[in-house]
Amino acid sequence: MLLLLCVCLSLLTGACSAGSNLRAYRDPGGAFAFAYPNGMVAVNLGPGKGPAVLLRDLVYETENVSLMIAPFDKGETIADLGGPDEVGQLVAEKIIAPEGSGRSTKLLAAEAFERQGRPYYLFEYQTDIGSQLRHEVVTVTVRHHRLYTLTASTQESRWPQVQAAFRNVGHSLNVS
Repeated sequence: MLLLLCVCLSLLTGACSAGSNLRAYRDPGGAFAFAYPNGMVAVNLGPGKGPAVLLRDLVYETENVSLMIAPFDKGETIADLGGPDEVGQLVAEKIIAPEGSGRSTKLLAAEAFERQGRPYYLFEYQTDIGSQLRHEVVTVTVRHHRLYTLTASTQESRWPQVQAAFRNVGHSLNVS
C-alpha cells in the first residue's frame, strides 16, 4: 500500500513540472503547432470570429492561450520590421493595447530565437486592462505573408505559478 502511495505521489509530482504540464496543439492543415498547459480546453468562436485558436483554463477562466493569424505585407520575416525591442513596442501599440482600447501595457522583456532558420520574437508584457493587471507572453513570426501571434495570458497574481509553463508555450510555436 505504501509503495502504491509513493508511486502515485511521484506521478502527480512529475505531472506538475513545467515541461510535462504541456500538451501539443497541431493545426489540422499542418500550418502551425504549439504547446499549451494541461487543463485548458478549446473554445469554438465560429469561423472568422476572433483568434484562429482559443484555449481557456477550466479552473482559472481568465487564463488563456490564443493564436491570431493576420495578413502581413511588411516583409518576408518578422525581422523585416526591426529588432525584438522595436517590434515588441509595435506589438504593444497595435495588438496588446491599441489606442482607444482603454488598456496600457509595459514591455518587460524581448528576445529573438530561430526555428528552421526563421526568426521568431518572444515578448513579455504587463498589461493593465482597467479591471485587472495581467501578464502576457507573446510570440510572433511571419510565414507566407501571414503574421502569427501566439499569446499566453493570465492575471498578474497567477504569474509566479505559470511563468515557466507560459515561457515554454511561447518558445513552442512552430509555423511551417
